[in-house]
Amino acid sequence: MSDKTPDDGTQDPYAQSGYPPPPGPAQPPVYGQPAQGQQPGYGQQPPAYGQPAAGQQPPAYGQPAPGQPSGWEKTTPEQPAYGAQDQYSTGGYPPPGSAYPPPSAPPISAGQYGAPESPVPDGFRYGWQKFTQNIGVFLLAALAYIVAFSVIGGIFFAVLVGSSLSADDGDIGAAGLAGLGFGAIVFTLIMFLLVFLAQAGIIRGALAITQGRRPSLADFFAVDRIGTVILTSLLISIVSTIVSFTFIGSIIVGFFAQFALFFIIDKGLGVIDSIKASVRLVLDNLSTAILLYVFVYLAMLAGTIVLFVGLLVAVPVSILASAYVYRKLINEQPV
Repeated sequence: MSDKTPDDGTQDPYAQSGYPPPPGPAQPPVYGQPAQGQQPGYGQQPPAYGQPAAGQQPPAYGQPAPGQPSGWEKTTPEQPAYGAQDQYSTGGYPPPGSAYPPPSAPPISAGQYGAPESPVPDGFRYGWQKFTQNIGVFLLAALAYIVAFSVIGGIFFAVLVGSSLSADDGDIGAAGLAGLGFGAIVFTLIMFLLVFLAQAGIIRGALAITQGRRPSLADFFAVDRIGTVILTSLLISIVSTIVSFTFIGSIIVGFFAQFALFFIIDKGLGVIDSIKASVRLVLDNLSTAILLYVFVYLAMLAGTIVLFVGLLVAVPVSILASAYVYRKLINEQPV
């Protein structure tokens, strides 16, 4: 049987040698099958579908396998690219090598909702604590004030009534009645003035405590800025007397002027400036000022009910609480 030559007229060099032709270029193995000429080892199975063949490295995490589109090539905005993971596909855990998400914010406590907590309740707790720590000096000052009120009031009352009596029969005449009425007004103003002076002395001691100093008895009777204290007290008393016929008028005056003496003693303001500063502070902190005024009124009422003896506690505790709130409202920290 004769050998056939190719159509182009060339001779096949291997046709007469008897050797088979050399193998052609290797064909790539089917994905998942062993390469040509390689057999799986004993006990080994061919790689499962989707696993790399022997000698091949698996694709990096999040990278597409050979022949797959890149993760950046998104077909539609709604369809995530291959290799992209959402927070639910991994069970809520971050992918390897990535940082954990920042911890969630701590839960908000009940006191953080709405407006900040009023300093008034803390002020009265502070007042009671500081009063018990300095009870001796407060009681000595209160006893000195009581003695002064009794002596001055008794002398003035005796002079007022004695001058009103007629020299003949001891009866009060028409002129005596007029003088008695006028004297009563003056007596009331003087007693108001003494009360304000006592209040100023306790305020001075309370402000010293809020600054971390231990007050002495001299602090309650200091005369620095006493002229401004007297003039401011007289002005407030006169205005309160004028508007007292409306019943609520004197309450309103006292409400807006409740910090006037604090500004005089602590900041050295004048008569008008201290009243203006008090009014401005009250308007800027209206709810706190109302609550403080109500608490002080209730404390004084409770002290009056207990046979006036309770005022020995109610007055200093209330003023200490007011000094605490005053410091807070002007952005200073009481000690």
